[in-house]
Amino acid sequence: MRRLGLALLPLALSLAGCAGLLHSTQPALQLYVLQAGVTPPVPSDTVSAGPTLRVARPLAAPGLNTDRIALLRPGSRLDYYAGSRWSAPLAEVVSAMQLSVFRADPAWRAVADERSSFNTDYVLQTSIDRFAAEYAADAGPPLIRVTLQCVLIRRSDGALLGSFTVARSQPALENRMASVIAAFSAAADQAAVAAATQTDALLRSAKPPATP
Repeated sequence: MRRLGLALLPLALSLAGCAGLLHSTQPALQLYVLQAGVTPPVPSDTVSAGPTLRVARPLAAPGLNTDRIALLRPGSRLDYYAGSRWSAPLAEVVSAMQLSVFRADPAWRAVADERSSFNTDYVLQTSIDRFAAEYAADAGPPLIRVTLQCVLIRRSDGALLGSFTVARSQPALENRMASVIAAFSAAADQAAVAAATQTDALLRSAKPPATP
């Protein structure tokens, strides 16, 4: 019986450890997504004649290639919100926002991401240069800043049709995550709409590919 009791002691300690993992006192991790603005539907006859576009996976700047929600403290100190995450790495979250905006744009017959298998006429490559909540002081709500660098390429001849930068900012009403995420969504949506507008302008002004 003594040997049996000694043998059961490590098992009991192990089960106690598992119970601690299953019933943690830490707050639950909160996941967030970006919400695009409401865009009216586009008539099907307007969409049918346009070219097709692939929105490549965005390239995130150092410190932003993560699912953590970035913030900047005074003195350019990069930090992240505790207990909160994007629902996926930031590049995927921004890509989903871009897709929702471009798919409502009548200039394009179809818009795909890099997971799609069909060949498109154009490719849009985006770099996320800035995507953080910036605090002027340790207290008070932050200012959300979003900066995207975009490049439009024609696939038939690899021609660079142009590049541009869009930058948008949105103040959070309160220093609370719900308000901060709402400001992130507003700034990101404005940046995506501005990127779509400038992409359309590049498409209209593009010269046709040279004939061999």
